[in-house]
Amino acid sequence: MDRHDVTERLHRDPRWATRRSFLATTGVASAGVLAGCVGSGDDSVPEPAAIEDGHSCWVCNMIVVNHPGPSGHAIYPEGEDVPGEQDGIVPYCSSACAYEYYFEQKEAGVEPLVIYLTDYSTVDWEVYEEHGTQFITAHFGADAHTDSRDLDLVVDSDVLGAMGESLIGFSDSTDAEEFADQYGGDLYDHDSVTRELVESLGFV
Repeated sequence: MDRHDVTERLHRDPRWATRRSFLATTGVASAGVLAGCVGSGDDSVPEPAAIEDGHSCWVCNMIVVNHPGPSGHAIYPEGEDVPGEQDGIVPYCSSACAYEYYFEQKEAGVEPLVIYLTDYSTVDWEVYEEHGTQFITAHFGADAHTDSRDLDLVVDSDVLGAMGESLIGFSDSTDAEEFADQYGGDLYDHDSVTRELVESLGFV
């Protein structure tokens, strides 16, 4: 299921329908402010990278660009020997995989400089239906990713990603609330995400 060229598929397949777009000036401006920094003002955090064709998810071994939904990547301190690092990042096919990896490494005593996840406040996203299931589009550019600490995450909605239920992030809290109103789900921030929450998600 290849979601690499979303625009082409939208023109080809009438089943794809725009549910809501949050591509707004404020969202784009927020992305520019947040890139390369965290809420504390720490400008030492590396900027986000693009997910490339060959990047695979260490957690599930899937090629990231072949799948829908929120993706991401983590950047670990230089010199840390972390599994799955590719081109200086650890890419993930889903936000669920990102947090699963995060907790595994944290328990091993290694923490990332930053985890970047898809920010649906800064992209022109779509929800589409396939075989009776709703999916949200994937976006792989560097500017589509925001520090997870600056996102409101919608969890347990009716919209799936690469591994099933997803944590769908928005840097604009109003966008997150509107998405949850339309598609269901509860709102979490980064610090509220637990291993138990991630393990409760229904993977497919």
